[in-house]
Amino acid sequence: MLRSFSCFSIISLLLCLPFLLKADAALWDEQQTAADLQRQVATAQINALKSPQQSFLTLQRTAMTPFVKGTVILVPDWSQHAASPRAVEYLRNYLIDFGWNTMAVMVPPGVTEASIENLQAYQLQLLERLKVVMQEVESKPGTIVVIGLGHSGALLNNLYKNEELSPPQALVLIGAAMQDVALNEQVAEAISQHKVPTLDLLPQTDNAFARNSGALRLQLVRKHIKEIYRQRLLPGSVEQDHPWLGGEILGWLRYIGY
Repeated sequence: MLRSFSCFSIISLLLCLPFLLKADAALWDEQQTAADLQRQVATAQINALKSPQQSFLTLQRTAMTPFVKGTVILVPDWSQHAASPRAVEYLRNYLIDFGWNTMAVMVPPGVTEASIENLQAYQLQLLERLKVVMQEVESKPGTIVVIGLGHSGALLNNLYKNEELSPPQALVLIGAAMQDVALNEQVAEAISQHKVPTLDLLPQTDNAFARNSGALRLQLVRKHIKEIYRQRLLPGSVEQDHPWLGGEILGWLRYIGY
């Protein structure tokens, strides 16, 4: 059973809507993309991990400072890879100058067909990979921060709410949303009910679903008395505002003690 979305709610959505959700980019070939990254990225940064059912690539960099604060795990949108220009590549190289190791995860290619089975299979694959990633990172000293983008960022909240995945010390969401209004209401509920300190960055131009759910998220956060939650509107798009993103993330982490 898919715990993040009840069977009843998913079946209801399928009956009421022409589609459950739609990826905002074409499905990509993970094997080919991994091979391309292995040619383009320094060998020392490439780390292949293995779960019981999957092998997948991560891109890791070590902090370039005398004191290491911890590790930032980057979880791209399901339409993007581990060196995506949609903030992932920038942040994995930027944050190392401020005391953070970084690990960008290759997520499974996204769902493109509206079926309960496809969504369930995707979430289980994502969960399986992130469990392996967390096990590796938890073996190292320091704070753990997760940055989740797009659909992947949205699903993370449900995993933390349902206690299916070990929580980090801080969570940063960038345009975290599903391509469906009703599903985004569930995401807003999950954000408000899990206890992970959360920075919620909503792009002004390129993700209407995330932006339009901002007011509901704030209402639910107040209702459920979530202790640490900050919501900010990204001035432009994820591609255009890399320096703003980096500064906002570092400033918030310093504010909450990291």
